[in-house]
Amino acid sequence: MLKGIKTTFVAAALSVVASVPLAAAAEVKIRFPVEYNPDIAPGLANQEFIELIESRSNGEIEVEFYPAGSLYKGLDILQAVMRGDAEMATLVSVYWSAISPQISIFELPFAFPTHEAFYRAADDAAFMSQAFAEVEDKGALVIGTLVYDYLPVGNTERQLTMPADFSGLKLRALGRTNARTLELLGAEPVPINVTEVSGALERGVIDGLNTPADAFISYSWDETVKYVTDSPHYFAFYPWAVNKAWWEDLDEEHRAIIAEAVAEVTARHRERAKAEAGAAFEKMAAKGVKVHRLTQEQREAWVAATAVQWSEAEERFGTELLDKLRSFQQVE
Repeated sequence: MLKGIKTTFVAAALSVVASVPLAAAAEVKIRFPVEYNPDIAPGLANQEFIELIESRSNGEIEVEFYPAGSLYKGLDILQAVMRGDAEMATLVSVYWSAISPQISIFELPFAFPTHEAFYRAADDAAFMSQAFAEVEDKGALVIGTLVYDYLPVGNTERQLTMPADFSGLKLRALGRTNARTLELLGAEPVPINVTEVSGALERGVIDGLNTPADAFISYSWDETVKYVTDSPHYFAFYPWAVNKAWWEDLDEEHRAIIAEAVAEVTARHRERAKAEAGAAFEKMAAKGVKVHRLTQEQREAWVAATAVQWSEAEERFGTELLDKLRSFQQVE
């Protein structure tokens, strides 16, 4: 539910209200800020989670949900969780890589050639624990992995099929690793917060961006963007993070209710995220946006243009995590 609105009763009604038993006050309150709209796929998962835990706890757990950057934005959300000013957040992984650079390996181009490749990584508890170890050291704990989807590239100028097509375009980048990818493809990366994208598109500050398909619909970017290329160069996900001290201070029953709800919602959400993306592509096409899916030849050209990022990552982080990451790409 969204944060409740306090209601003031007139004095004449007090005698009636006094005879009605009051609901028990919540024992646990969770401040849950996110920077994205509540109607995109992760927002739907957040709302399902809230309904589950408030129901299963019989009102003992109450969530104050702040979507669309209404409480904090970007890195401020991350800092709030680590400080304990917010108990929980689902914040795109790129922000966490700002405090733990090795998390940026998830953003390497074409790291996850299929959805199943990412699922294998997310389901490997040892790998995820190793990847997010530094986050825990800094006061946050990841209790689940909320997937989103690939980031197709949309722009106002032309269809992007080969790297040469990116030349001269200013595209909003999602963090340093993605900025490097766009740069290697030939574009000029522009780092701006998601809440600033609409104005930047309208003013021509950027020509486009790479973002999950349903975001184009939710933010009405499909009214400006004329071309979209479906490409698996970046798989976006949201570490489901909590303040570590707060989490460890919860009683076992409440912690179990939250953990079980996160596990259920994140598992069910995988199919919903894919379905939302598919529906979004159909809606964009119906509105006249020209949607293109990379051919194998085009994909290989994008891979070749950005391949140096893998060797750069190995120099920075070593081979252990990178080799493990590559192992998830193998078809079982």
